[in-house]
Amino acid sequence: MKPSRHHVTMVLAVLYFMALAAMVFWPSPVDRPVDGALMQVIAWLHSHGLPQWFIGYRKVEFAANILLFVPFGFIIAVRLHRIYWWVAVAAAAVVSGLIELTQAMLLPERVPAWSDIVANTSGALIGAVLVLTLRAVFTRSNKRADARQ
Repeated sequence: MKPSRHHVTMVLAVLYFMALAAMVFWPSPVDRPVDGALMQVIAWLHSHGLPQWFIGYRKVEFAANILLFVPFGFIIAVRLHRIYWWVAVAAAAVVSGLIELTQAMLLPERVPAWSDIVANTSGALIGAVLVLTLRAVFTRSNKRADARQ
């Protein structure tokens, strides 16, 4: 029996949320194994002319948090009616706030930050807007195809 597209997307969604939970509730910062190498890459870029203001560790971490939550916004928004796309963004803000609160209360090696909530919510917004955009494109192309018939 061939798995349906729905089953495949559900498995991918479950895997994403499991990986997300593992990352955000890991007892120590998940970037610790690579933070030295990342700092070396940033230093190398600066030594080769990239301005200091352009890239730094916090900016890379902020961008990584945005990218981490793009699938969150996408997965939630794709399951909702198009007029409720904003629920994905609100859910990301709430979940992110709870993550930071949990890190503050239960994970002493983790550093909770308001900027993480902003980055995570921004990533979910990008994912939800991507769903809206794709739906608009497919709706428009379907209408054109129907009009030709």
